This record gives sequence, structure tokens and C-alpha cells, in this order.
Amino acid sequence: MAEEADGTVTDPQPFVPILTVMVDYGNAPFLWCVGAPEQAGVGENICDGSGWDETCPMSEGLWRKFADWAIAFDRTSFYSDDFATSGWDWAAQHERGMQLSRWLKDEVGNAYRVIYQKPCEDPDNKLDARREVLADGTLLPLAV
Repeated sequence: MAEEADGTVTDPQPFVPILTVMVDYGNAPFLWCVGAPEQAGVGENICDGSGWDETCPMSEGLWRKFADWAIAFDRTSFYSDDFATSGWDWAAQHERGMQLSRWLKDEVGNAYRVIYQKPCEDPDNKLDARREVLADGTLLPLAV
């Protein structure tokens, strides 16, 4: 906050809603939104693999790509006793998720910040756990 000469307090950086791309379980959720500065965490889930509608902040075509990616994750039994970690390619999962995040940033522009976050199931989830997608497509590491 900055104080003006007349005593009024102004916010030099207006709040920009935050979209976080992060896969999870149960209907393949993949997009979360912090819509107000007082919200904490990744916010509420606003898109999943169960269906697209006009409230999704992306085109239906991009939603379909996200849904396919999230459904593949949702169908993987990371917690089962017979899950073979060698059979899941985390690098490919994140590469695809970051590409989808870049396309999302292209669609939403400056109306939202877009962040890619690794899911807790990734054994290396603390390494580059959160990255913001900038307008030019570069990734800015963020503190957790």
C-alpha cells in the first residue's frame, strides 16, 4: 500500500485473479481460482474433466486438452500397493501441464495470473513446485 500526499491509501498493484493449474483426484479437477486478495491457497476448483461450460475461463477446445491430461492422472492409482513408479513419466506430465498452462495464459491474457503447480503425488513436488506463466510464455519460479 502507498500513501498519497492527501492521506489516501492506494494499492500500487491492483489484485489480479490467479488461476492455478494443478491436477487432483475426483472428476479430474485441474483448474483452481483465487478470485480475491483475502483468499488463501489455490482457491476453489473451477474446471475439471466432467464437462465444459461457459463459466470456464478457456475455450472448449483448450478445456478438452486439459481434461484429457487430467483424466489420465485421475485414472492412475498412485496410492495402490501395486503401483509401479517407473511406469509414470513425471517429466512428460509436467511438460504437458506447462504447455497447457501457456496456452491458457495466451487465452486469458492479463485478466489472470496463471500458475502451474506440481501435485503432491510427484516425489519431486518440492523442486520447482510452483511456476508462474508470464505473458511471453516463460516460467517464473515461485516460493511455496
